[in-house]
Amino acid sequence: MQMPDNKRILTISEWYLECQNITTQLNKMSEKHGLSYDQFLVLEQIVELGRNTPGQIAVVFGTSAPAASRKINTLQSKKFIRKIRDMENDQRNVWLEATEEGLRKYKALKKDITKHTGIKATDLEYLRQINQTIIE
Repeated sequence: MQMPDNKRILTISEWYLECQNITTQLNKMSEKHGLSYDQFLVLEQIVELGRNTPGQIAVVFGTSAPAASRKINTLQSKKFIRKIRDMENDQRNVWLEATEEGLRKYKALKKDITKHTGIKATDLEYLRQINQTIIE
């Protein structure tokens, strides 16, 4: 039995509003550490996966190069990351690396998020399934 369209719309609206609420809470937690949650995600990419290029950040976050550059520059101005030129191969290449301060902020915020959210791997898989259902 298929769900009536108006019921499906309400369900999607409720899901969307709940996601917005989660995003708001994550941003509030992040702000206590001097970051937006969006900035935390970029910092996480740099910390967890090692050296990244600005182009890789743009691809991972599905954004334009200028938008990724703005996020990177904000983190750099806060001294959470630094840009390193590839002096050996091609000076046009830039690598991104977390600073000690950036690493401290990342670890502290990650600890807070883990403590306050309690999301398990199975919860994340369920969210992925919901997203896939909505996309289809």
